[in-house]
Amino acid sequence: MCPRTAVVDADGAVDALYDVVSPAVEETLLATVRELALATPAPRHDPFYGLDRIDGPSVRTLDRLTRHGDFRKYVSVLDVGAGLGGSARWLALRYGCRVVALDACARVAALGARLSRRAGLAGRVQALAGTFTAVPARDGAFTQIWSVEALQHAIDRRAAGAELFRVLRPGCTLALQEIVRASEAIRAIGGPWRHGTVEEYLDALGAAGFRNLSHEDVSAERTETSSVVLSARARFERLLAARLPIDDPWLRAYAERRRVEATLTPPEYRVVHVFAQRPSV
Repeated sequence: MCPRTAVVDADGAVDALYDVVSPAVEETLLATVRELALATPAPRHDPFYGLDRIDGPSVRTLDRLTRHGDFRKYVSVLDVGAGLGGSARWLALRYGCRVVALDACARVAALGARLSRRAGLAGRVQALAGTFTAVPARDGAFTQIWSVEALQHAIDRRAAGAELFRVLRPGCTLALQEIVRASEAIRAIGGPWRHGTVEEYLDALGAAGFRNLSHEDVSAERTETSSVVLSARARFERLLAARLPIDDPWLRAYAERRRVEATLTPPEYRVVHVFAQRPSV
């Protein structure tokens, strides 16, 4: 599964963590959804029971991330590092906006597109292959940029900030959710895990030209609390364990992501929302 596929260039370590979807994983996801639907309706605005954002944050934090932007109908949103598009579909269903779900892995983006069609959202959620530093869009194409825990893998955050500045319309807002180190004194995990400090993110965005920068700590709200979503995840994991060989790349990658996730806890690490605006002129 690749709910937060990294949007970086030529990084095999990151690909090994996320570019591991297969027809077997896709069918298991859909089988889990079918089984759940027989007994329990999907949560509102979450048609795949959160399985399309299995490593991702709770809907509570997603809802809070929208408070500093404009997500109304007809607004055009770029979701950077969208993975399977779970957050993008949530935005489209919750607010009616149009969303481009950008992901570095074409295979993951293709699966995201199939899930959007199944959810009846093909007209509002477009899956697109591209990276932070090479967004295939014209200057000022989007009225909102949104990204959930993807920049933590970026090799060059300043280059990423410059590219996001380019494709955001003047006067519009960028909203990020990131896991950050509490200070420079905290040792980075290393490898594909490039968690910066909040000051690093603010510096990269400011250098790109963004203004009105702000941030807030949302660590207490990231953990999923929905019993329906948690039950769906447990069922999905059981089905995957039963269907996939023990050395399957998805199982190995998921175990590694879970291992790292367990270390990203306060006070050493925090979850923050970062907001910035491209000046009107």
